[in-house]
Amino acid sequence: MSIKYGISLILEPSFTAGLHRARQVICSQYGCWAAEMHSVHMPLTGYFPCPDAEVQAVDAGLVKVAEEFRSKNSQILLARQGVVVEAGDRGSVHLEFGNAGNPPAIGQLRSQLASVLRQANLEGVEEVGALRFSLLQYTGLSPQVFESAARFAEGVVNGLELASDVGLSELAFFRYESTAAGEDWSKGAWASDLSWKIINAYPLTEARPR
Repeated sequence: MSIKYGISLILEPSFTAGLHRARQVICSQYGCWAAEMHSVHMPLTGYFPCPDAEVQAVDAGLVKVAEEFRSKNSQILLARQGVVVEAGDRGSVHLEFGNAGNPPAIGQLRSQLASVLRQANLEGVEEVGALRFSLLQYTGLSPQVFESAARFAEGVVNGLELASDVGLSELAFFRYESTAAGEDWSKGAWASDLSWKIINAYPLTEARPR
């Protein structure tokens, strides 16, 4: 069993539901389950190893990062942009997002996450540069069928009429397990048996009165 960790953004629930629906339709149509093997999240880091002794330190650091983010940012919006296609070996389709509200806030959040990981002696953790949600990953489709899948994915996203801007809900600290991945998680071998649990979730917005 190979174990890795990751830190992701979770978008507001109604928008997350729309992304889940889009991904289900697309993956089911083309029999590509790699994206389906994930929760509905937007990674800020790649998969990284974390010794058991450091998990608590990362958790404590993320609590502080989220508290500071909430205190400084009343509402940060991400702008839904276009569908991004990565052909070749990856065979992936993503929905990309950009900053709609306060662009420096996301950069500061990334910087604080990197600091938390360094303080936990986790050096060299890959940062995921673009803010993307995966609709398809590691499809293994032929070039012609993948082109069809990419067009289909864009049509599904447009047809659902998702909001153009979306708020952030939480940071989430994930623990992933996969036997198939071995120690190299970069080539998508995890797709056949990935499982996960959320170690903790950290609200990025103040709770609304009920």
